[in-house]
Amino acid sequence: MLDPAGNRPTSRAWTELLHAEVAYTLRRAGIPVLHIKGPTVGLWLYEDGERHWGDVDILVPPDRMHEALAVLQRKGLDEINPGVNRHTSSDHAIPLRRKDPAIGWDDVDVHDRFEGLDRDPTATFAELWRRREPARLAHTDVWFPDLPSRAVLVALNAARGGGTAKSLEDLARLLRITTEPEWELVLALAGRLDALPALRAGLELLPDGRQVVATTSLHTVPVSPEWRLRVSAAPRTALRIEELSRVPWSRRPRVVWRWLFPPVAVLRMRDPRAEGPAGVVLAHARRLQDGARSLPGALAELRRSRRS
Repeated sequence: MLDPAGNRPTSRAWTELLHAEVAYTLRRAGIPVLHIKGPTVGLWLYEDGERHWGDVDILVPPDRMHEALAVLQRKGLDEINPGVNRHTSSDHAIPLRRKDPAIGWDDVDVHDRFEGLDRDPTATFAELWRRREPARLAHTDVWFPDLPSRAVLVALNAARGGGTAKSLEDLARLLRITTEPEWELVLALAGRLDALPALRAGLELLPDGRQVVATTSLHTVPVSPEWRLRVSAAPRTALRIEELSRVPWSRRPRVVWRWLFPPVAVLRMRDPRAEGPAGVVLAHARRLQDGARSLPGALAELRRSRRS
């Protein structure tokens, strides 16, 4: 039975099968793959059945990204936003989808990086892969990040979205079970992955997390304006302006032009009405209008983040 949105059933069996299929398919192609989010959190921090995990989030080596996408596309998983890739967008994952007439949608997000892990993505994957640990889903061997890696990802996931209800509950459960010596391991790993500013930003979303910051070396780590904006769920315009401040002057005109007039594939992802020449022109106009309307609030958010 489908859920009201037409998605795949939420039973544990269905979701495990999809995770197992993705793992098996990529393993047969010789592509290293780490499962992130979903079962790596649900099977660790929750009792059986307490936390739903449906779509698949995987991390693959950056230099195998295109190959991984091709392998999964041969299994009927198509890009939800064709043309949106590393050359046209800075989005952290490329989403794939397969429609099963009898069951619903299979969704897979393929990551080659994770926001907040600021070390070179290739070196980051190598570190996480070196620390991986085995698990099983639907009687299939899979790889999960080890516990310190998962702890970093839980905090970063909370930080990058401003703290959704689900991500904050994940973080709260992590904080309840993690001991002081274990936090030292988490901080050491975050340091190697250049993730300390984002880690602090995520932890400070909750009182128990602020206590961890106050009692560890994290209290000496400054949170950048970017991450202060992210945890406050600031508008995209504010993040864009902050990013521009870190771009060399020689590159700024090109960057601004790309923001104002993105490739059609990216425009269509943001605004599905951008179909046909007239639709594309109108979508560009709406984008510019929305940007101008949000500019005063974005500048105010940016000033607050820098004062902090």
